[in-house]
This record gives sequence, C-alpha cells and structure tokens, in this order.
Amino acid sequence: MLATFLPGLILLILLGLVLAIGLGAAATKYQADESEVLREVNKCLPQTQCAQCGHPGCKPYAKAILAGEPINRCPPGGDDTINKLAQLLGKPAIPLDTNFGTIEPQRLAVIRENECIGCTLCIQACPVDAIIGASQQMHSVITEQCTGCDLCLAPCPVDCIDMILLPASPDALEASNAIPSKKSTAAEISNCIRCGKCAPACPRELAPQELYWQRESTTAMAKLNLDQCVECMKCDRVCPSNIPLTAHFRTAKQNAQREQQIAVKAIEAETRHLQRTNRLETAQSRVKPRPSSKDRAALLNQLKQSASKPSKPA
Repeated sequence: MLATFLPGLILLILLGLVLAIGLGAAATKYQADESEVLREVNKCLPQTQCAQCGHPGCKPYAKAILAGEPINRCPPGGDDTINKLAQLLGKPAIPLDTNFGTIEPQRLAVIRENECIGCTLCIQACPVDAIIGASQQMHSVITEQCTGCDLCLAPCPVDCIDMILLPASPDALEASNAIPSKKSTAAEISNCIRCGKCAPACPRELAPQELYWQRESTTAMAKLNLDQCVECMKCDRVCPSNIPLTAHFRTAKQNAQREQQIAVKAIEAETRHLQRTNRLETAQSRVKPRPSSKDRAALLNQLKQSASKPSKPA
C-alpha cells in the first residue's frame, strides 16, 4: 500500500522544494529591486534633511513615496524634484503642495557671533552637523556643509541666526550672461536649418548640431561627448544662421559642472545625516530609561517601609 503512494509522495515533496526555492529567489530579487528603486528615489531628493515634508529626512520621505505618499511635498527640491520623481515612478507631475512650504532660493545660516550665548541648541538641531562650537562658547556655521534647512532657527533662544540668500557663483553669473534670452533662443531654433555644415568643421569630430538641439539635457550632451569640445568657435563661423553654438556649449558645460557639484554636496550631506542619526541612536540605546512616576512612588514607599521597621537587637 505504501509502495503505491510513495512515488506520488516523493513527487509532491520535490515539487514543494522547487516552489520554495523559486519563491525564495523571487523574494530576494524583489527585495533587491525595491532597494534599488529606493536608492533612485532618494537620489531625486535634494538631501537637505529639512524635514519640511513631515519626515525626519530625505530617505524616510523616499520610503513614504514608495508606500504611496504624494511626490509633491519637498519645497527645497521644487518642480525639478517633482518632475524627476514623476519620470522615475511613471506618475503625473503635480504642483508643489504649499501646505509643506514654498519654493525659495537656496539659503545659508549665519550666526551673529557677538550675540551667541553658546547654548548648543542649534548644534543639536542641525541634521547635517554644519554648526560647530562648545557650551558657553561662540558657535559658527560651516558654510560648505549648510543645506539651508532652517531647523536651527526655532531652538535659538536669543534669535541670533539669520538665513541669507546664497550669492550667485562666478560660474553661474558667467553662464547667465552667456545664455541668450528666450526670445532669441526661439529665433535661433527656427533659424537652424539642420544643414550639418558645423559637423565637418569640428576638429574633435563631434556633432555640434545634435549638441545644440540637445543643449537642455545634461545627460544627452554628456553622451554626445560635450566635455571634448575645445570651444574653438569653428562651428560658429560656418553656421549660415549665425547661431552662437560655442556660447551654448560653454553654458552647458558650466551647468553640468554645477549639477555635479550639487550632487556631490547632496551625497556628503546625506552621509553626515546618516552618521548623525546612527550616533544618536547608539547614544540613546546606551542610556537606561528613567523609571516612571508610578515606579518611583512604589520605590519610595518601599524605602519608607523598610526604614520604619524596627531593627532586630543584636
């Protein structure tokens, strides 16, 4: 009787093992894919760790977005972040939710040092450790590390912190001077006849015409080897529409460099935020929880009772 059912039983066991292995592999792959998506969503966020979105940092907000929270709750990122998230997740781009703040230019915290009392409250509030100082000593802001999150303003008891607009960098000013107006840009687009004369003139064998048409996309221009452009202006001389191609390429280079600097600064801010969070969690785990008022009252009664008992004679 047992011999009759044994082959079927073995087959069921083998089938169960195969299904278990398959489900385990699928779960591992899904978890890896989910982690990769989380990293990509987090990369779209500006890493200011300002908590304006209602979460303690950018990564928690990225997790909330994957859990279904709207993508329009990041004021520092603004429309650019919303568009990146919409393109990444396949969602429609929606306006910024003003209940969580408004889009403002990048700012920097500055401490009026002669008014600082050294309370260290701003140091504790800074999510990226951009403020240095000791108790009863003057504090200072590390300009390169400040993300302009405003979290240091509220704790300051003497209101000695100002948020100032970051001045435009020389590269940004040069880029803005090199960029033609929207009106002239529209005229240039209509005047480009795609004759292709600029390509043979390029000494680096680039495609100036394609670079010009893709000038709004940093990624596309990088794929077209924009960094190899030597700005010789030979393409300008042969252009029958007199389009200042080199000026556009120079501006695109500056924008790409600026985007790279912002990305590096964001990664550094995220790293400092994670290190600070881990440090605080470690410190909290080492601190013994204080007894509740009920436990303290019970302990006090116990001590009183033991003190009121007469001591036994020797």
